[in-house]
Amino acid sequence: MRKLLSILLAGLAFAAVSVSAQPIKEAVYADFNRAGGVYYMYPFKDHKVSAPPKGYTPVYLSHYGRHGARYLLNETQYERSVGVLDAAHKAGVLTEEGERVWEIASEYYKNVCHNRFGDLSPLGWEQHIRVAREVYMDNRAFFRKRPEVRAGASQTPRSIVSMAAFCQGLLKVDPKLDITQSADVYDMDEMCPHHDTNPWREVEKEEGYFKRKDPWGTDLKAFIEKRLDYRAIVARLFKSPEFLKDFRGDRAFVLDFFNLVFNMQCTPTESSLMDVFTPDEKYALWEIDNYIYWVANAPGSSLRDLPTLAHIVEDADSALAAGKPGVRLRFGHDTVFLFLISAFGADGFDIIPDNADGISANWYNFRSPMAATMYLLFCTNRNGDVIFKLVINGDEATLPLEPVDGPWYRWEDMKAMLSARFSYS
Repeated sequence: MRKLLSILLAGLAFAAVSVSAQPIKEAVYADFNRAGGVYYMYPFKDHKVSAPPKGYTPVYLSHYGRHGARYLLNETQYERSVGVLDAAHKAGVLTEEGERVWEIASEYYKNVCHNRFGDLSPLGWEQHIRVAREVYMDNRAFFRKRPEVRAGASQTPRSIVSMAAFCQGLLKVDPKLDITQSADVYDMDEMCPHHDTNPWREVEKEEGYFKRKDPWGTDLKAFIEKRLDYRAIVARLFKSPEFLKDFRGDRAFVLDFFNLVFNMQCTPTESSLMDVFTPDEKYALWEIDNYIYWVANAPGSSLRDLPTLAHIVEDADSALAAGKPGVRLRFGHDTVFLFLISAFGADGFDIIPDNADGISANWYNFRSPMAATMYLLFCTNRNGDVIFKLVINGDEATLPLEPVDGPWYRWEDMKAMLSARFSYS
């Protein structure tokens, strides 16, 4: 893995450029749901659909989608947020504002989230029904060729149910489609390589994110201290921060509470705790969360999901050689999604800044919202030339290659770029 990383960083060195963080910062301040990072909901919106250049015909669609909106991953995440507030309420150490927050959080957990850990929420089901329709309508001429559609999902129930919703969404608009679905352990190397259930998993079990290191050796605690006065947040909620010493401390509580607050948008509730944080605190919390995700998932720091990229390339070559219309649907997780769009260099996601402070200038984890969807649409002409475009959440991506026409690029150019940057062995 260390050898692969050195190869990668050498290949990406050309992309280390100076960019302005302002557009991304403005985007977060314009919609603070984005400050939730991967808790952000899929941004359904009008978007451009570019037809293939003259003489080219679509033959293959290769997709990777994240599961839809879910509840918090496990009971521990609730214990570290709502559970701490419950204990503080019983101990009488909450401020007036703290009591208000506890009441909302407690009722929310009891009425919406109790015993729902990591499950797809009803909003997640609805998302994939809509995303499937969007993908179909943007490519309806291709789907009317009746391509063979193969769908696969990771071993988690939320991914499997997301796959079912997406496939049902396709059948709602075109009942004649031939779709097969699977969720096999055999496919985990394709869906989520670093997952414990992958029998071919090569990466070691991950340590806590405070122990992960980026290429610059940044200290995460110092990174947090520089951006966020978490003690001020705690002081608004607790009469004494000393109470939190028995619950992993004040900094850990704020980061855990962040997960609860921003995940609420993913569940069927009208409750909100977004007003607990000031606008500047929301942005700071996002920058911290974004950094953590970059270290774990961006190719500049991690190659744990490289096998998925290899499968996508190999599957595309096999499908193109077969010459029959086909669709490969994959349903997995935000971690793999972020790795892939970074590996493809979509819209500058391959840029490695000079230090950790520059990550948020051009890399933002809310580009993997709940139900995030990307696909490569491949086209060929009579001479057998292959071009493709990469579409991310409905938007056609700009890639670090010479375009053929608009968002269309040569597949051989992309493979050459990936081969120069990565090793699949």
